[in-house]
Amino acid sequence: MATEGPRPGFLGNLNDEQEAKLQKLWAILLRAAELPSDEDSSECVEEHPASPTPSAPPRRMSLLSRTSTVQSTTSDKTAPTLTRPYQQKFMAFLREYGIGPNETKMVQKALSEISPAELRQGVLDILKHDHPDAMMLRFLRARKWDVCKAFAMMMEAIVWRVKEMHVDDDVMAKGELYALQQEKGSDARKKKEGKDFLDQMRMGKSYVHGIDKLGRPIVVIQVRLHKPGAQSEETLERYIVHVIESVRLTMSGSVENACVLFDMTGFGLSNMEYPPVKFILKCFEANYPESLGIMLIHNAPWIFSGIWKLIRGWMDPDIAAKVQFTNSADDLTKFIDRSKLSKGVGGGEDWEYKYIEPKEGENARMEDTTTRDALLRERREIGEEFLAATAEWIDAAKAKDKSRIQSAASQRTFLAERLRVNHWKVDPYVRARFGLDRLGVIQEGGKVDFYPKETSNGTSKASAVEHLEKVNGNGVPTTVSA
Repeated sequence: MATEGPRPGFLGNLNDEQEAKLQKLWAILLRAAELPSDEDSSECVEEHPASPTPSAPPRRMSLLSRTSTVQSTTSDKTAPTLTRPYQQKFMAFLREYGIGPNETKMVQKALSEISPAELRQGVLDILKHDHPDAMMLRFLRARKWDVCKAFAMMMEAIVWRVKEMHVDDDVMAKGELYALQQEKGSDARKKKEGKDFLDQMRMGKSYVHGIDKLGRPIVVIQVRLHKPGAQSEETLERYIVHVIESVRLTMSGSVENACVLFDMTGFGLSNMEYPPVKFILKCFEANYPESLGIMLIHNAPWIFSGIWKLIRGWMDPDIAAKVQFTNSADDLTKFIDRSKLSKGVGGGEDWEYKYIEPKEGENARMEDTTTRDALLRERREIGEEFLAATAEWIDAAKAKDKSRIQSAASQRTFLAERLRVNHWKVDPYVRARFGLDRLGVIQEGGKVDFYPKETSNGTSKASAVEHLEKVNGNGVPTTVSA
C-alpha cells in the first residue's frame, strides 16, 4: 500500500508563506476565544438576565481554559454573550488582516450565536485526534490560504457543530444504542425515529470498509437502497453526520481524507432525493473541509446524466474536481486494489457488509463521570500547554529567533501527540459505541484495522471480539491478539 505522504500545504510540508498564514490564523482564533479582560468586563453581559451573576469579574482566558468539563460546560442559558462594543474591538483587530465584507458578516453572525467559552469547547470538539495544525490547515487550504476567509469558515463550521447539529453532545454521544432504545420504546414518534435511523445501517445504505491505494478509508454508498420519504430529513441528516464522524475516526497521520464510492448499480429515479445530496455537499464543502479525497461514481445508468448536470452545478469547483466516474471493476482498480474490492463490485475480497446490533451495556463507561472528568481536565491542561507553546511559536517567529522557533515547534509536536493520546483515552467516556467498534475495526487506543488477521481457531479478530463481548456482557471491549 502506498500511503499518501505530506503533500505541499499539508502538515510537515509547509513553505515559509504557508507557515506564516498558519500562525496568523492561530493568532486570530486565540484572540476570538478570549474572555473579556477586567477593563472589558462591563461589556460582557449575560444572555439571560435571570442567570446567576459571577461573584468576580471574568479574567482573560486562553483558548481551552474553562471552569467545567466538556459534559458540563456552560449551557446556552448561562453562556455570556459579548456586547457590540467588544465585538467591534475584535472586528477592528480582524481588519488589520484585511477581512472582507462577506467574511465580516459571517464572523459577526457567528459571534452573536456562540460565546467565547462555547467557541473554545467547539475547537476541542472539532479537533478530535487530529494534530491541531492539521485541523487549521484544512480551513486554510479550503479557502486558498486566505486567512480571514479561513477563519470565517471555521467559525461557521463550529457554530453548525455546536449550535445546530449538536454533533458531540447529541448525535455521537447518544449513538446507535439510544436509537435501539427508542425503537423498543412506547412513544410512537421516537419509535419511528430510532427504527428509521437504525434501518439505514441494517440495510447497508452506506458503510465504511477498507482502504484505497493511498491508504484512505473507503465509504461505500449503495444509492439503490435509498427510498425518499422513508425517513424524516432530520433523521437522514443525523445518519449522514454519524457516518462522516465514524469515518473521521479511522483517519490518522498522513491520511487526512476519505475515498467515497457511490455505487449506482440498480439506481432508478425512485431513489433520487435532492435535499440529502445538498446536505452531503455542504458537509464536504463547509463543515468538514478537505475531508474528501476522491469521489467515485460507479456504474451510473444513463438516466443519471441529466441529474448529474444539476448536481454538478451545485458543487464547489474543488469538490467537482475530485469526482471520477467508473463503470467496471477494472476502472475501480485504478484507485483501489482488486484484493480490497468486495465481490459486490467485481473485486476479489470475500467480504459482505453485516451490521452488528448494539448491546445493552456497551456504553457503560460513559456512566463513569469521575474518570471522564479527570481525563477531560487532563485534556484541558495539555491544551493550555499547547496554546502557550503556540503563542511562543508566533512570538518567536515575529522576533525571527530561530532557536526559540525550533524549541517552541518541538514542544508543540510533543503536546499535539499528548492530545491525540488523550483523545482516545477520553473517547469511550464521551462517545457511544458504533458499528466499527463492535466489528473490531476501531480498537482501544485508536488503532484501526480494516483487515483483521485470523486467530488460531480460524475466526477473524473482529468475530472473536464480538464473541467475547457477548460472553462477558460487561460493556468493556475485549482486546484480542492476532
